[in-house]
Amino acid sequence: MRAGLCRQCGVHQRLCVCDLCHPVEGAPPLWALQHPTEVGRSKGTLRLARACLPSLRVLVGEAGDCFEPLASRASGAIGLVFPHAGSQPLETAATGDIKEWVVLDGTWRKARRMFLSNPWLQSLPAFHFQHAPASAYRIRKAPRSDSLATAEALTYLLTVVRPELDVRPLSEAMAGLVSRQLAQLPAGVRDRY
Repeated sequence: MRAGLCRQCGVHQRLCVCDLCHPVEGAPPLWALQHPTEVGRSKGTLRLARACLPSLRVLVGEAGDCFEPLASRASGAIGLVFPHAGSQPLETAATGDIKEWVVLDGTWRKARRMFLSNPWLQSLPAFHFQHAPASAYRIRKAPRSDSLATAEALTYLLTVVRPELDVRPLSEAMAGLVSRQLAQLPAGVRDRY
């Protein structure tokens, strides 16, 4: 590993938030399907979600065998969080039968490609956020106003489906990540965020 990188998350120590990540206990089984181009990005939030969510498993790929550990068991008990024409609003949908949750980690374009390239994903009950909070992740620009970073999406998902969980560790780690990233920017650039 290169000098200056965190041994746990692989990001430069100035941007590492491993010290702020504490486990969220009692979360349901969670899966993140991560596009290969997102691996190792210092702006990516999946790394802090992994550190805070012991029940989160990550599979990297775009289609095919990369997702076999999950695709082979795809059933009605697994819900997908991804907005599309057939998805239901998470806040009002009946989700009691959903035991595991899947999110896609990538840009909107890459996530859509992953969704369309995997028919088994299209067969899952799908949900979208109707009333998600605005993203606090100012560092990464998104083309849509309703975009959330992956860690924010997981936080909101858990808030809705398991309101008894204390998801503050995820929120605090996100706030720390934003703070540390902004601190690395020159003042003139930082003012734009």
